[in-house]
Amino acid sequence: MNAVRAYFEWMPIRQVEMDDNLRIWRTFSLGDLMDIIMLDTRQYDRSITDLYWNTEYIHEIQNDAGRSLMGSRQENWFHNQLTKSKARGAAWRLIGSQIVFSRLNQSLTGGIEDPYNMDAWDGYQANRNRTFSHLYNNNITNNVVLAGDSHMSWASDLVWTGEHDYDSETGAGSIGVEFSGSAVSSPCPHGQNITMDAANNASAALVGGNRELQWQDTYYRGYYELHISHDAIQAQYFGIPTLVQRTPYEVSLANFTVKRDANALQRPVAGGIVESGALKGGKVVQTNLTYDTSTGEYKVHNLATFGYNQTVD
Repeated sequence: MNAVRAYFEWMPIRQVEMDDNLRIWRTFSLGDLMDIIMLDTRQYDRSITDLYWNTEYIHEIQNDAGRSLMGSRQENWFHNQLTKSKARGAAWRLIGSQIVFSRLNQSLTGGIEDPYNMDAWDGYQANRNRTFSHLYNNNITNNVVLAGDSHMSWASDLVWTGEHDYDSETGAGSIGVEFSGSAVSSPCPHGQNITMDAANNASAALVGGNRELQWQDTYYRGYYELHISHDAIQAQYFGIPTLVQRTPYEVSLANFTVKRDANALQRPVAGGIVESGALKGGKVVQTNLTYDTSTGEYKVHNLATFGYNQTVD
């Protein structure tokens, strides 16, 4: 409990309940624009996860109905928050999840014993199915999951695979979208010295192996911004060209739009063109156009030649 106390003393957040020191899950309501539902999918009353030495066992029990990513108390609260948000007429429901929510089959990337990440929602399929069931059965739409942890960037439609029909070309059948950001400084899961070509090949394999996954980038570290109105949400992804040198440079990687009540990424996804990674039904055009945030100027760099361990000229 000393660690919990130190956490709340150090972080700029308040405890939600004084008699539940471990609780950080909460909701923020911003008028009729949106409800931000922040989950704890890492610590709070979580069933055993993949600790690497027990991966085979976790794979066997991943769909056990008794497994929970967040505990029954938080899960019931989560579903109630979704219902209340719809009832009060909020335009959007933003769901903060520390780990990727969507199904991700990584088998086509090669060298992976288990194609699914048992430390993410894929390792807690019954919990995810209950969430999907609540969303679909209660017609709770305009959901946007915001995820992290994977050290890669993703943009997906939110699809209950195997239970509801889904058209990957149009997005029909989706109940929302998911945006997941890369790490700011931590290396790519495929190694910090991966080349851009190798990273983009891995991205192409991931996009090809998952119908709901519309875009994925493995190479760049970076961040994304959300621009939210009552009618639409725009997600803009940015990459940092080097990690070994402090620079003001960033690269615009991809831009996505989701319209209210569409419940899927607007087609053509990202306007049909992205800077890096792989885009379903679109193309990658490496302009190497780099923005200098200190001067507001743009300059073209040959980004594929220097990688993370070299400096930018």
